Amino acid sequence: MYERILVPMDGSKNAHAALIEATKLAKELGSKLFIVSVASDQTYAHYGAEFGSEIVTHFKEAATRFLESAVAEVEAQGVPVETSFKVGLPKPTIAKTLPAELRTSLTVIGRSGVHGFGRAIMGSTTSYVVHNSETSVLVVD
Repeated sequence: MYERILVPMDGSKNAHAALIEATKLAKELGSKLFIVSVASDQTYAHYGAEFGSEIVTHFKEAATRFLESAVAEVEAQGVPVETSFKVGLPKPTIAKTLPAELRTSLTVIGRSGVHGFGRAIMGSTTSYVVHNSETSVLVVD
């Protein structure tokens, strides 16, 4: 059970809490962790300015740093781990695409960091994953 565990990370405190919990679980169950970061491939608009590939490059650089740190943390616990950076729509990628590609049976995700107006406008990735995932989901507070 849960031999392959997906852990989406965005560099947030909540995502790190999920990583800690997933690492404990993987160590107990003898599982492998698949830590991923997903950057949106949509054009970003802010105050009329558009950002495309530049922002994705920035996201990839930031993701590389926190994914490398995550690997060191997980490997120190003796847990096998792989990482990847994907470009796409984060919600369906985390809920459907990655579990199918990586053949994971559990997704461990941090609670949403989006509150109030932001959640009303864009919604919570965590909520989307809980309601649409192809696998079991553990939300870490």
